[in-house]
Amino acid sequence: MIGNINNIKILVFLLAVAIISGCISQDESSSGTPSAAPSGNASDRIKVATTIAPLGDFVKAVGGEKVEVTVVVPPGAEPHTFEPTPSLMMDVAKADLYVMNGAGLEFWMDKLLEANKGMVVVDSSQGVALLQERKGEIDPHIWISLRNAAVQVNNICSGLIAVDPANKDYYIKNRYDYLQKLQSLDEELNQTFAGKKSRIFIVHHPAWTYFARDYDLSQVPLMENEKEPGPKYLGEIIDLARKNNITTIFVEPEYNPKAAEVIAREMNAGIVTLDPLAENYLETMAYAGREIAKSLA
Repeated sequence: MIGNINNIKILVFLLAVAIISGCISQDESSSGTPSAAPSGNASDRIKVATTIAPLGDFVKAVGGEKVEVTVVVPPGAEPHTFEPTPSLMMDVAKADLYVMNGAGLEFWMDKLLEANKGMVVVDSSQGVALLQERKGEIDPHIWISLRNAAVQVNNICSGLIAVDPANKDYYIKNRYDYLQKLQSLDEELNQTFAGKKSRIFIVHHPAWTYFARDYDLSQVPLMENEKEPGPKYLGEIIDLARKNNITTIFVEPEYNPKAAEVIAREMNAGIVTLDPLAENYLETMAYAGREIAKSLA
């Protein structure tokens, strides 16, 4: 049995090497010249890999019918601890372009780059004003800000043009249309939060730092340094909630909600799920904005 397993592992390894070698050889023979403009057929689309679904949504918005998108971190997985599988490595080995979130989210990025050294890589965090988490590290959740998303979309557009300059005007038009939607929703949320007296909302996992900055809010996390709260900190949160009439805790589907549910009972609060890794970015952000606004007095 052990011998069979080893043989299977060797077979998978050789297959991956063959695919990767083929991609590298093709890149070398083209001397870095961008491929011909896609015709819109599935086989001719630019193959784009990206880390999370929201970034995939940005790529689709700008790339339209000319891109085929692979999302590396699947729904329900936690990007902070995710490790790429061999099958994903094979998919990335075929990509023309990789769009990374940046800001330290892809700690495993070197592995993906080894799979395809010839692809164009876009760090979508370039130009974003980065914030620090409580423990002093860079907060990687930059996409949870409509204003940051606009920067990321611009970076993605530049990457697509670099790979496919023949369709520059197409990508620029799509970028403009999507930026208008981002700005419209940002203005709507800005007006919504401007009328709120209370500025504090409680979350299980502190992913909403950039969102809170945009609308002059204060995010209070239950987790302390990525760990569940201790008794002292928990008592402080409960006191804060009572003083500010806070009756909602926001949780994410990637984290076990049991601790938040226990705390919610102590606070006599409700639980609302917000998924910052969901597809349909604009709908997700509009829903999050409405729910957070409802939680404020």
